[in-house]
Amino acid sequence: MKKFLLIGAAFAAFAPAAAMAQDAGSWTGAHADVVAGWDQVKSKDAFGPGLDYKKDGFVYGGGLGYDYDTGSVVLGADAELTGSTAKDCDVVPGTCIKTGRDIYAGARVGVAVGDARDTLLYFKGGYTNARFTAETGGVSASTAEDGYRLGAGVEHKFTQNVSAKVEYRYSDYGSGVNRNQVVAGVAYRF
Repeated sequence: MKKFLLIGAAFAAFAPAAAMAQDAGSWTGAHADVVAGWDQVKSKDAFGPGLDYKKDGFVYGGGLGYDYDTGSVVLGADAELTGSTAKDCDVVPGTCIKTGRDIYAGARVGVAVGDARDTLLYFKGGYTNARFTAETGGVSASTAEDGYRLGAGVEHKFTQNVSAKVEYRYSDYGSGVNRNQVVAGVAYRF
């Protein structure tokens, strides 16, 4: 019971601050997103000389973020966890290469446009870590690759709490491995 009272007290103390943050700018506040779209993973010689990998798949996942509207620009931070269906069993005979989860954390900067400032044009960038798994004869080995992501997008608010976005992003993991993605997403803003 004490835990519920403490949570209730914390919420009561935080709620006025969150309401004031919403008044500071039309894009200020926390948001939770779901995303889905096209994923293309490519590698050049990552699995050996002349072994190129290029596979399309479906990317899906979700994220959390926070934006602050200064009045002239919108500054934000976000984190995302996605999965992918990209898989290729032809790059190495007898071996399947699967693209797994991708973790992203970064920042974005944008400009709100339109009379109501309800559309946001933005650029983003940050750290990404993707898992790749090779399976041969029932044995699998995974590797996690660090890299960076750059992207650009447009997000439109339909209500104060609901927005949708379309985004292009490029990720580079080094060693000749990179990916291109085009995703659509829906966000709920707190």
